Amino acid sequence: MDRLSGLDAMFLYLETPQTPMHIASLMVCEPPEGYEDNPYDAFRAQIASRIHEVPVLTRILQPTPLRLDHPVWVKAETIDLDYHIRRAALPKPGSAQQLRTMVEHLHTQVLDRTQPLWQYHVIEGLEGGRFALYLKSHHASLDGGGGVLALDILSDRAPTPRPPLPTPQVRLFTRKPGFFEMLGHAYGSLIQQQVNAVGRLPALARTVGRMVRSAVQDGTWSLGDLKPAPHTIFNTRIGRRRAWGMASMPLADVKALAKATGSTLNDVVLVACGGALRRYLTAHKALPEASLVAGVPVSLREVGDNNIANQVTSVFAKIGTHIADPIERLAFVKESMQRAKSQLKDVKDIVPRDFSVFGAPAIVPLLWQLIERSKLTDIAPTVVNVAISNVPGPRRPMYFAGIEVKEAYPVSIAAHGAALNITLQSYVNRLEFGLTACREVCPDVQSLTDGIVEEMEELRKAAAGRGPVTQPTAARPRRKRAATSARGARPKGTNGMRAPAGSEG
Repeated sequence: MDRLSGLDAMFLYLETPQTPMHIASLMVCEPPEGYEDNPYDAFRAQIASRIHEVPVLTRILQPTPLRLDHPVWVKAETIDLDYHIRRAALPKPGSAQQLRTMVEHLHTQVLDRTQPLWQYHVIEGLEGGRFALYLKSHHASLDGGGGVLALDILSDRAPTPRPPLPTPQVRLFTRKPGFFEMLGHAYGSLIQQQVNAVGRLPALARTVGRMVRSAVQDGTWSLGDLKPAPHTIFNTRIGRRRAWGMASMPLADVKALAKATGSTLNDVVLVACGGALRRYLTAHKALPEASLVAGVPVSLREVGDNNIANQVTSVFAKIGTHIADPIERLAFVKESMQRAKSQLKDVKDIVPRDFSVFGAPAIVPLLWQLIERSKLTDIAPTVVNVAISNVPGPRRPMYFAGIEVKEAYPVSIAAHGAALNITLQSYVNRLEFGLTACREVCPDVQSLTDGIVEEMEELRKAAAGRGPVTQPTAARPRRKRAATSARGARPKGTNGMRAPAGSEG
């Protein structure tokens, strides 16, 4: 029986009409010269021929009896391709602004939980004879790294499509677990979780010991870590409408800048995001004196792990929005990220991969709706101000039905208390940003997105001829042990990359 993990299930429990919990990718495709097939028909045929190769596309949710434990995945009896693969068209001229508006509209629509939790849209009518693919999946089904793995199966690595793997049946039938079978499994799961909790006590003791040693030796842990993030306009209850911005830059340029400054690619990205947020909040007369804090997802997926379910946690890093000079901001961010990664290394043994709470499917959504209606997120202390996620994407071009994907932008989740989400994904030789925001809070999100590109250029100019950037002397770790570099190392991430968020650099 394929039960959802606690992390997967939370994306179901926290979903409301105001907070859809799906993630998506927008891919801009360009048919080759002389292409005569209909892109929608060709794309639909390719997905239909390979749907059996990606289990997430053929399964639906089945709740446990009395909603005692997390739901389980079961095979769908049939797949309604008319629901899952849809067609849309932009009016002339098919501009980038019109495409963004279409994405904003599609991203507000909650997926039907009686169907497999995905939906693909072919958007025709883009300028230059191009079209776009908007591919949406629920976050309970997969994370960003898992989405990349699924696309690797659905797409091709060359213009000529590969033949689909053999399948023994066209219609997908399976035996669904019965009432008493699921009830027994739910109770067994709850009991096993308690047993696992006892078994984790030695790991908890080791973790506390590491935290104490780190606090004494280099000040990695301190009471200052308990101080909430400054409250910003992004830390509020959100509405249903979304705003979405996109931008792209050469991946090689960002890597070269990271190398020239002695930084990671992720450090450089955080600095550019921090600078853009500083500009934006200053223009809106809403910049706090203290640095904003970013929640940076970190992949827990081991090398070679092809399970597309959620395997992620987060670190919290200050991104230097209180610092005007980009070089000084970079030094600040490097120290902040090193501290955050050291803290994660200390506690990673007790980061929960799964959990069970008696009656969670009924209790958690009710509590979340009460919080949503009470506006508690407007007055509660803020842990993070924004989410900034870096997902390693394909390093080779993708093709669908012989048509090359030229651009691939992420579309993510805005939530109560975090109305802005910045996600970036590498694709071949580009680094492509997708900023998802609540429209009532940040309607001009494209100007913020453009600011990231401008801030990256400002950092490049400032770094020219100045060499590697080092941390301020007072901020450098004082640990004398040989294990210093190991403590700062990133945990292994998706596809052999190293986190944060499977991030690069």
